Amino acid sequence: MSEAPPILIVDDQVKLVRLVTELMNRLGFPEVEGVTDGPQALEQLRARRYGLVISDLDMEPMDGIQLLREIRADDALMNTPFILTETSFSFEDINVAHLAGADAFILKPFDLSLLKTKLKQVLNGRPRKRETPVGPVSSLSVDFPLLGKF
Repeated sequence: MSEAPPILIVDDQVKLVRLVTELMNRLGFPEVEGVTDGPQALEQLRARRYGLVISDLDMEPMDGIQLLREIRADDALMNTPFILTETSFSFEDINVAHLAGADAFILKPFDLSLLKTKLKQVLNGRPRKRETPVGPVSSLSVDFPLLGKF
């Protein structure tokens, strides 16, 4: 059995699923599966352990951000590395995806060397921890005689 973890490709364009699968195979990942939408991806992720998800941003009925949020909200899946792909990213897309927990972004079309660089970056990352909710914190930490400590 191969040491390379299985990879899940999520893209609503079947040709792109095949292309990314081929690129991943060339990089030494023999087990690559592809699905064409977010709900299918969640079903696959819950049925089998994957070492990485590479997902398109703009899909229906569930876009890449929604898929990412579902993965990060699930204790069993939250540490699955996640790369988001798209033909163009706005600053807002990147910010929202970063806050949702994306590990990396790749503009399409991408080449083998860029994919290899991003994979090294993402697959060598640290596991996530569930953070406890943080209450409102004041940047002012002064004790005022009449008001108390802020």
